[in-house]
Amino acid sequence: MNPRRTTLTAALSTAAAAAVCAALAGCSAQADANSAPSTTSTGAATSGGTSATPSTSTTTVDAAAKEAKYRQDAEIVWRRFDTLLITVQSMPADQVTPALTAVAVDPALSRIQAQNSQFRQQGKVGYGANIIYVSWPKPINGGDTAVLDDCQDGSQAGYQDAKTGNKLTVGTPNTPVEVTLTRTAQGWKVASADLLAGETCTPGKAW
Repeated sequence: MNPRRTTLTAALSTAAAAAVCAALAGCSAQADANSAPSTTSTGAATSGGTSATPSTSTTTVDAAAKEAKYRQDAEIVWRRFDTLLITVQSMPADQVTPALTAVAVDPALSRIQAQNSQFRQQGKVGYGANIIYVSWPKPINGGDTAVLDDCQDGSQAGYQDAKTGNKLTVGTPNTPVEVTLTRTAQGWKVASADLLAGETCTPGKAW
């Protein structure tokens, strides 16, 4: 693994790193300003003089609409996963597994389950909410893998002592997180979320 890259759950296991990315509950959002990529298709004429394939403009519009839908669906799942990172410790135990498996697959699933167990034993719960700013470094193009960048503002969230309410960590703004999602039979699910340690980002801009 790149030494500058670490999983969010691994980072959250120490107080110093948690202060960098503890605010992981998706709350408000800024729409992605990047437009969906367009594709073109050349129509092939039949013997009757009509096109056997959709026109270039129609194909381009359809491809762009599909890309936008893929991105929307993947981003929704990331926001749900991100919310669980900070709220799962407060959930009833019997609701944890269904909630996590609905939005994550391994290795992300195993990591957040381990983190949840650890934080419950340590008496830590999340507080506040962070702001998610998503950008897309590359198109999905109908594939089974989606990669998005999240320039998080976690300055109003973190973890606190469940009994005393004393804040143990607080997040920071402009925290870059690279997220990979996998398409499953149940839809998109988060497979990994890596914090780019020591780096900063600008909301809405790729890094």
